[in-house]
Amino acid sequence: MSATDTLASSRPADLPVAAPAMGVVAAGIDPSDELELPAPKRMVVQYRTGADKVRVLNLYYGDKDVSFDDPAFFAFGETLARQSRFRAGAACGWGSGYAWDAVAPLLLDLLEAGILVRADASVATPALFEDRTRPSPLPPAPAVRARSWTDCAAITQELTGRAVDPGHLELIVPMFRIAHIAVDRDGRQVGEANVFPRALRLEAPTEWLACTYPGTRYRSDRPMNATALKAMRTHWPQMMSVLLAIRSAFLKRFPEAADGWTVGHVERLAALVLAVPTYALVRCDQPVATGDLHPVLSSVFRVTDGLRMAMHQMMFVPVGEPTVAPETRVTVDDILDYAERNHAFHSETGVCAGPRIMVREFAETLILGSTAARYADEPLDAAVADALSAVEAAFDYGLLAMRAHAALFAVWPATARAYRALAAVALPEASPDAARTRNHLAARMTELEHATYLGREDWCADRERAYDDMYVWCGRGLGRDDRLPARGDAPPDAALVARVDAAIRAARDFGSGPDDPVPALAAAIADYLVRERALLTSAAAAQDRVNDRLGRAAPARAFASADVDIHNRLQGVERPRLPYLLDDLADLFGIGLSTSREGIEIGAAQGTPPRWNSAGAVPAGQQH
Repeated sequence: MSATDTLASSRPADLPVAAPAMGVVAAGIDPSDELELPAPKRMVVQYRTGADKVRVLNLYYGDKDVSFDDPAFFAFGETLARQSRFRAGAACGWGSGYAWDAVAPLLLDLLEAGILVRADASVATPALFEDRTRPSPLPPAPAVRARSWTDCAAITQELTGRAVDPGHLELIVPMFRIAHIAVDRDGRQVGEANVFPRALRLEAPTEWLACTYPGTRYRSDRPMNATALKAMRTHWPQMMSVLLAIRSAFLKRFPEAADGWTVGHVERLAALVLAVPTYALVRCDQPVATGDLHPVLSSVFRVTDGLRMAMHQMMFVPVGEPTVAPETRVTVDDILDYAERNHAFHSETGVCAGPRIMVREFAETLILGSTAARYADEPLDAAVADALSAVEAAFDYGLLAMRAHAALFAVWPATARAYRALAAVALPEASPDAARTRNHLAARMTELEHATYLGREDWCADRERAYDDMYVWCGRGLGRDDRLPARGDAPPDAALVARVDAAIRAARDFGSGPDDPVPALAAAIADYLVRERALLTSAAAAQDRVNDRLGRAAPARAFASADVDIHNRLQGVERPRLPYLLDDLADLFGIGLSTSREGIEIGAAQGTPPRWNSAGAVPAGQQH
């Protein structure tokens, strides 16, 4: 028996358990001892086959992950998961039978880890009919009135200090988050407890209950939103009918998915489900007003967003288990198993309120279409049918918006590489400016490596691959065949490096001579500027097409570096992380840098930039 070693995880740390030492009787446990598994419903049992083709039995229990790689002990693990209370010696009779000197060390390890407890030390099991009501996990809502992204400039000015034109909306707020602040006919925001931005969350009467579903959610410290669950139960048949219709439209654009779903296909499908209600809200021709969104559409959004986030986690979160390439084939069982063992049913504030049977029916309906006979002909309310009648326009909008998102967010791996390149430059010992720069960059590298998902080159490469896949496949759904600009497509020319070099020398003194670090610093910065400009050019072109599709006016100014970090500023500053690179360079080197598709600007820094957390720099579940 062994455990997988991980750096960190969206599910908490794995449990290192030693393999049994045959022939050695463990002290501290007797066959007559009574043991308990305090919450057997929390135990999740999964078999997995790794890259080495070895089949492993995993038991997930709360924050513990125990794996059995010896088939002789599979029966031990499976039987353990079904226990509530047992005599230690009874474990010798599990499966085809085990010697006590093999079983005792395993039981001791499980006791030490807190998975098992001695019966005389166990906590009383909650009463069958206990009051499951729980207090709200949320702080008081900060907003007092509903807002709409038609007020984009006013909202961004209030929350970030910089007004951003609505013509840049899908660049600063990913399409899959735009509907969050909208209010449906039930008076509830689409984003519920997870509204983005948090500053725009409204108070809403909500019943919070302890979760009693089997699995990792069982009696979690975080409650479930029973009010949202009631709405889904009310509208479930129409919701399933909507999902079937969207699935059918998706397969017309992406017929390859019918031959085998990939992680990228499922993530794209989920995003396009969200595009249907979002398009209804943002289209310029007869948009749905906030407060008038049909609850079927808001409920479809909420349940599908959970799937989208799980797929995002697979591709972008490299802890707990390695990221999964977007072209990897995936089944419904694969997705549900991944979500369970990686705590994807958990958020910062609560757990998924859907029982397993509803979760599975939702996934099988959307991905497999397996409930068509039951739900395909379900009558739809007029507002729901109206939204579905625009599914092709919604798909165009969603695919274009996702291309804009992929191009812009590909900036963050480039940011990480630039920090690494700058930190690798040898700086002279004598210069005070060099010493300050060395200390500053060393601190940034610590943040990069320990507080972000960009701390390793392979993580950056995986993230770039996922964004490129998103950009390419969304383009194919629009009849386009192009990729994101690749690294090295347009290396900086000598003139740009010279301009950066001169700007640094005008503001800082690093000395001179053979150890002069400025040329290397200038080259690293120029390389980043060229990369950022190329990506912003692709992002802005996709945003132009979004605006054309919506009939939205073009923005008055170009999207530029000063706008890149607005998405992160909208999140707030509760957990500041790695600053946006060009803001940081303004402070560090005293130079003002800006890129847009119109060019690259270099000058003296203007004031001290604010410190905001950057994308890819927050724990799983917070940055999607």
